[in-house]
Amino acid sequence: MQHKFKYLSTFIILICLISGCSNESTEKKETQHKMETNEVKAKEIELSDKEKDALKQKVLNYVDQYGEEKGLAISNRYFSSSEHTKGDGYAMTEDGELQITNHDKPGEKAFKIHNVVGISAYHSNNQVKGYDEQAQDLTNIQGYNDVADVSKPITKYLFADNGNVYQHQFTQNEDVTLSTGFAAKDYNGKDPNLKPNVMFTEVKDKELVQEWKKILSK
Repeated sequence: MQHKFKYLSTFIILICLISGCSNESTEKKETQHKMETNEVKAKEIELSDKEKDALKQKVLNYVDQYGEEKGLAISNRYFSSSEHTKGDGYAMTEDGELQITNHDKPGEKAFKIHNVVGISAYHSNNQVKGYDEQAQDLTNIQGYNDVADVSKPITKYLFADNGNVYQHQFTQNEDVTLSTGFAAKDYNGKDPNLKPNVMFTEVKDKELVQEWKKILSK
């Protein structure tokens, strides 16, 4: 009987030790994950305008080729706001609000994620594939009518500082302008009138996402 109790005690001790090691391992992994997350967040906040411009150029160089391969025209004209708009422009994503422009109303710290580069992709009505120079001077009023075949979908892509790429595809039944898909905060950071009317979702094209992560990490 005593032997049974000894074996049982030993077994219980072993279970406790294994459980303790497992918990310790889990805690270490969680701590490591938190540290990595904090490092990413720090990097997000530290991106200067100069760094963003450099990243933008690298993305445009890549999507120029990407557009040619996919038979799509690419433009960096994807967003515009009214001259009377004072608040930060933003989009809604699966991961929360994504800041598009920063006017310090409410400012970068109020947003979980921030856009670094944005593009639009469409079927050109001028047979353009890749970067579309004819779209450089698009205005919000004219939208994409002068450069895109509006009978086909137009997709906006947002390359965010969390390493994700978000997209929303607008159908031929929608009147798509540069401001479509976005809204602006008012002076106190709230939405008294209108939130963005669409949800941007994570891009499923692994090639595009991997390329952005590679560009962002350099």
